[in-house]
Amino acid sequence: MRNKYSKEFEEEAKDKSSVLTQRQLRKYLEDKYNLIISKNAFSKYLYKHGIKCIDYNTSKVRKMDKKPIGYEYRKNDGMILVKVADNKWIYKQRLMYMKYHKCELTSDDYIIFLNQNRNDFSKDNLVKVSRRESSILSNQKMFSKNKDLTNLGILTAKLMIKANSIKGGNGNDKIRN
Repeated sequence: MRNKYSKEFEEEAKDKSSVLTQRQLRKYLEDKYNLIISKNAFSKYLYKHGIKCIDYNTSKVRKMDKKPIGYEYRKNDGMILVKVADNKWIYKQRLMYMKYHKCELTSDDYIIFLNQNRNDFSKDNLVKVSRRESSILSNQKMFSKNKDLTNLGILTAKLMIKANSIKGGNGNDKIRN
């Protein structure tokens, strides 16, 4: 949600969060600003801006803060987070990639599983792609359980980005028929 909402929107959200549940706050802001905001996107917005509604589950947060460094937490979607410092969690695939390749990753770097198995952290199954490449892979449905096909998808995404930059593209990465 980069710069999508105004400062007024953020201030209103912070102000009303002390008296409304997350669901009530989302409904209130949608009505006031004539928007449609998904539940997931709104949750991310609140988290990013440090806004906690009256129904915020502090007991779960406190439990997670007490976990030792190195503790692994499996999210509902199957992704694993590892606690690396107080209040700092990193996806396990990022941690393993940095360990294998002795490098640091930027926020633009995505680590994907070539075979789509979120439990396979082997060196040859983790690949770094850019945010834009990941977006193309996802939009064009180029992920596969076959490592070779996913690798081919990555190369295709890189080619699409390069071709688009050469012809002075407008950022639209859709394949045209």
